[in-house]
Amino acid sequence: MLRLFLRLYIILALGLAGAIWAVNYTFSELLPDANETYNREAMRGPGYSLVNQLSPVTGAAREQRLAELQQHYGMRLRLLQADELDLSERERQLLAENKLVVRGDFSEFIANLDGGPQLLSIRLPEEPKWLYFWAYAFLGASLALVLYFWVRPHWRDLELIRLAAQRFGNNDLGSRIRLPRRSSVRELAQHFNQMASRIEGLIANQRELTNAVSHELRTPIARLSFELDQLKQSDPRQNRELIADMYADLGELEEMVSELLTYASLEHGATVINRETIQAHSWLDSVVGSVALEAEAAGVQILIRTCEVECISIEPRFMARAVINLLRNAIRYAKRRVEVSLVRVGQGYEVQVNDDGPGVPVEGRKKIFEPFSRLDASRDRRTGGFGLGLALVRRVSQSHGGQVEVTDSQWGGASFRMTWAQVE
Repeated sequence: MLRLFLRLYIILALGLAGAIWAVNYTFSELLPDANETYNREAMRGPGYSLVNQLSPVTGAAREQRLAELQQHYGMRLRLLQADELDLSERERQLLAENKLVVRGDFSEFIANLDGGPQLLSIRLPEEPKWLYFWAYAFLGASLALVLYFWVRPHWRDLELIRLAAQRFGNNDLGSRIRLPRRSSVRELAQHFNQMASRIEGLIANQRELTNAVSHELRTPIARLSFELDQLKQSDPRQNRELIADMYADLGELEEMVSELLTYASLEHGATVINRETIQAHSWLDSVVGSVALEAEAAGVQILIRTCEVECISIEPRFMARAVINLLRNAIRYAKRRVEVSLVRVGQGYEVQVNDDGPGVPVEGRKKIFEPFSRLDASRDRRTGGFGLGLALVRRVSQSHGGQVEVTDSQWGGASFRMTWAQVE
């Protein structure tokens, strides 16, 4: 704090001294006529009074009268001869007009007494140097006091931010800053808290993702290892069936890695969302066509219920991936039918996918959108999937400024609603 205080104090002191010098320089050098006029007018009254009292007398009587007046004036009064002074033409003109001549950095005034060679010199008393010293010392002390009470709360709040950053750097990811509303760095603290929350969430998600990936990879890898052992010991006529199983496991691994990479790129913000304006109906037809064979193989009828939008602004690849994941999820659990619709909702759009399956329990409707999360009831590992599909749907929706939720469909199954915001 001392270093900050001294730096600010020196800067302010130098700035104040420079401002005082600039004001004095402006009046004395840049505006001399205005300053001279001001001082002449200020002294005009005392000068007029002295001239009126000295003009009627001459010679020694004038000297005596001046001595008597000197006792009542705080200024130094003297009688001078005009030829003793090196008067300029301008000064002679001022004296001829009975105006005061200003000299000596506005400290001496010369007046014309009776038009003769004798002039009156009025010199102001010298300013005491010690008074200026103590005045500037008091000004400096006052500046230091005010600056201290300004710096102290700022330093205190900055110290809190520094300590919070240090704790955060020491792996205390829950470290946050609490500052009063009147703090001038409160907005900085809020940005730090937002950053800390974001980093904490990313690290927590990364840990969960790493643990989940290692767990999920064990199953297909274990199956491949077992199938390789069987391949060595089996009859060559049975090899074709084992090889087909191995290809299926490899396909499962490839699909998992693809889903994982897509989710990770969206979660960490590594992918830039570049929206395009496309025809809504043709895009939705192509998305539904991508899963038509899967629906037919599962004995599920998939229909486009309605498409009320002509054009939509989306990132086609990621949005298609998200809708396909919703459709595959619905096909996996549906009994006979799946319907999809695209409608306009407020200032955005909504894709709704309904199925007639067992539905999603209320207590699990938030959990299913977490990566590698599955329900313990009807929608579990036995029905397939890696637990990444719906997590990817949520990230795509969020990257488009929307969200996804699940409710009950009109047939008692699940109704997934994914929304996103319109971009002008």
